[in-house]
Amino acid sequence: MREGCVPWPEPAVLAYRERGYWTDEVLGTWPGPASLSRAARTALVTASGTMTYEQLDRAADRMAAGLLGTGLVQGDRVVVQLPNEADLVVLSLALFRTGILPVYALPAHRSVEITHLVTASEAAAYVCPDRVLGCDHRQIAQEVLERTDSLRQVLVAGDPGPYTALSAVDADPVELPRPDPEDVALFLLSGGTSGPPKLIPRTHADYAYQLRESAGLCGTGEDSVYLAALPAQHNFALGCPGVLGTLRVGGTAVLAVAPTADVCFPLIERTGVTITSLVPPLVPLWLEAAEWTEHDLSSLEVLQVGGARLDPGTPPPRPAVRAALARPP
Repeated sequence: MREGCVPWPEPAVLAYRERGYWTDEVLGTWPGPASLSRAARTALVTASGTMTYEQLDRAADRMAAGLLGTGLVQGDRVVVQLPNEADLVVLSLALFRTGILPVYALPAHRSVEITHLVTASEAAAYVCPDRVLGCDHRQIAQEVLERTDSLRQVLVAGDPGPYTALSAVDADPVELPRPDPEDVALFLLSGGTSGPPKLIPRTHADYAYQLRESAGLCGTGEDSVYLAALPAQHNFALGCPGVLGTLRVGGTAVLAVAPTADVCFPLIERTGVTITSLVPPLVPLWLEAAEWTEHDLSSLEVLQVGGARLDPGTPPPRPAVRAALARPP
């Protein structure tokens, strides 16, 4: 699983372990037996419904067995391009548990970008939705299959057309080989360049450290409700602490289908969101919308802004907005 990836320098590995930065934690082992006390707690809220920790754990185990049943093996790469829905989280946990490596594509990517990602990673599979916002991803899959050599299968969330339905990737749980904590666990994409994105390998050990420390910095715990307003395949919404960091500590992850105020404000009110993440261009739009919204945003305690520097000229919230955003005493 480290083939083609430059390993961490050995002195750095030794230092990180001695200082406790890196442990033997493997991604995807939560929720699991250690989380039985929270089994009935809500883990996920999406447009299609909710999942408890017990349901999420079981679904991930069944999908992990199903993935192995398709012929995928530990170390295979899978390009994952799914919207903010439960399938994305279940699939991610299943891939971590099997040692099959997700390559996270973003929702806006089309055939050129997906072809590049499949080629660069030598991916064996592509997981996509059927149709989102007028784009038929099954057609993208067909184009990528014609242009690449490594791709063996396409899994589709929704109507699969000529491919395999992701919902059919399901089997009775089996014993899974435990990945090495220093093995690559996932590939994220570089940003901020005009060229095609580069693949960034992240190991179980280093990404678990990121989840742990970012959750600590943000005060994220069992009572936290994280709103993934941004695409959850992006590192910011995935693991800073994001969806994975929130699940790791036993909180609730809420996945929004769009980062707009009209979508997110009702979710904040309904689920009691305590923390969310935005990129700078969205901040003034949310602040403006907060001035006239009738939705109660008082549960929101932390607003992370990242991906770029926030414009110093961004106006601060007006008193009425601050009152709406502040938790009542």
